[in-house]
Amino acid sequence: MRDIVLLPLGEKDCEAVFGIARDSLPEHWSLDSIRSVLRYENNIYYVARHTGQNRVVGFAGIMVIADEAELLNIAVDSKYRGHGIGKMLMEQMLIEAEHAGAGRLLLEVRESNLPALHLYRNYGFQDMGRRRAYYSNPVEDALIMERRFAGE
Repeated sequence: MRDIVLLPLGEKDCEAVFGIARDSLPEHWSLDSIRSVLRYENNIYYVARHTGQNRVVGFAGIMVIADEAELLNIAVDSKYRGHGIGKMLMEQMLIEAEHAGAGRLLLEVRESNLPALHLYRNYGFQDMGRRRAYYSNPVEDALIMERRFAGE
């Protein structure tokens, strides 16, 4: 989408991110937790901003520790899904993880979240394990996936 720009998460974006998380993710973070990611250098978060409407329509974030990165969350406002915003955010997270020196990017996803699984597999993520009953509301297994970067 031409009207979408990706920008680093700022304090002014936290409430909008919380709203998208609350509406999209059964186990969403609190507003305070979202604000706390700004305090740590190893957290890299971006928002997708619709420039025409000047509103946040998606977000994604990773945490980098040593040579590993973990996708902490990614979500797009339900009104804007299906327009490639999730792909834009995923590509940015891959760039940021590799730029930070991560050899791989890990994530956990509900096994029933078919759109997310499709996105992750399209970006080269592979299943590497399962966490039984990891999610609640409803109780469900998490698939653990990884994407290795060149040279690993």
